[in-house]
Amino acid sequence: MVECFTFGINNCYILHGEKYAILIDTCPQQYSNALLNVIKNKNISLLLLTHGHTDHIGCAGYIAKRLSIPIAMAQEDHILIERPNARPLFASTPLGFLICQGIKKQKTVPFFQPDIFLTHGQRLEEFGIQGRIFALPGHTAGSVGVWTARKEFFVGDAMMHIGFSLKPRLYENKSNMEQSFRNIWQSDATAIYMGHGTPVFRQARPIFKPNIVTIKNTTYLDCCKDMQSITKKIKHTKEEAHCESTK
Repeated sequence: MVECFTFGINNCYILHGEKYAILIDTCPQQYSNALLNVIKNKNISLLLLTHGHTDHIGCAGYIAKRLSIPIAMAQEDHILIERPNARPLFASTPLGFLICQGIKKQKTVPFFQPDIFLTHGQRLEEFGIQGRIFALPGHTAGSVGVWTARKEFFVGDAMMHIGFSLKPRLYENKSNMEQSFRNIWQSDATAIYMGHGTPVFRQARPIFKPNIVTIKNTTYLDCCKDMQSITKKIKHTKEEAHCESTK
């Protein structure tokens, strides 16, 4: 079973196994208590972070400490915990450029030390889940996804359901981002769960329909409309805008 909890425009997922579950991504720090309240009785054995951007790791340390569970992420993104602007980001759309500018202003999250560094193909059975790690670099160097035995694909921000395109609006490496996007779309996944936006189901009646909960009365659609209205005010942008690093 899959449960989705939405905080602002960030999705956090609980992937359930027969006995245990894993939490995939957290959310901005201001939602720490709200997230804890909805997951504290879910028998979670692992917090898995798809990448190191602050909107996904904002309350990772807090949640892991309160639930006494390990944190797992790719080593390539470890640097982003203390230095969120350590690597430059690029955008090829007006919306991506706006998001990029917002990331430049992001604050460092409370420090935490990952307990596990994830690698491509790593199995998750020891945490009660029939699944494995799938490397999806591009959005960040250490972006990863989770592929399950039921052909569910949790892809973080390697795919975004915002507006009319599913491609990430910003990235560290464009060619890697596009290859990861193709790997996701060309897979035989029956359900694709993203960090932002509603899931994509590629069969008429998915076996497991997620329980989607919206927090603070803020729906994804509302946020998407807000972002689209902002982009209309932008008259032009370069083909690829560089979001400068503030090291």
